[in-house]
Amino acid sequence: MRKIRTFAAGMLVGAVVILATAVPASAHDELLESSPAYNAQLDAAPTEITLTFSADVLEMGAVVIVADANDTDWAASEPEISGESVTVGLQTDMPDAGYEVRWRVVSSDGHPISGVIPFTIGNASPLVRASAGPSETATPSPTTNTQITSEDGGALRPIVIGVIGAAAAVAIFAVILYFRRRAHAGGTDDEPRAPSEKL
Repeated sequence: MRKIRTFAAGMLVGAVVILATAVPASAHDELLESSPAYNAQLDAAPTEITLTFSADVLEMGAVVIVADANDTDWAASEPEISGESVTVGLQTDMPDAGYEVRWRVVSSDGHPISGVIPFTIGNASPLVRASAGPSETATPSPTTNTQITSEDGGALRPIVIGVIGAAAAVAIFAVILYFRRRAHAGGTDDEPRAPSEKL
């Protein structure tokens, strides 16, 4: 039985390690704040857009577009990444209108994340996007920033890991049950044996 317990304990530790990795694998960086803020109504046009994330983003693949109702991009420079912050300069002649900051960066765990931040300059009406088609992203909620994690396996990974962990737990139970039945049927090495009788 000692060998059985050692084997089962080893499998249990392995299952715990597998399950413990499921949560970190699903935890991507997220946007903490932005300037302008979500649905901000500004008196004057900003000079730049600043996005602050929960961790350093990778210095690759960053895209920030500041679009009006005609999808004109008012960004004047490429995004500059400094640790957790991403900054992009804006053109100086932005008229009063509704705009959207459409951003996409690569999370520190290597997964692309993206979102949309609407804001308005002056007394103009907020930008209203057309209803999303089958392949388009729907209009963001007016109360929260919309952030999307790329579906390149990141969202599926914790599910797969969880299934593997559950299968390992079932395997542990099956092995213990098998050896217990075997022990009850034929005895084990740890059980004392009756002395042999002399004829």
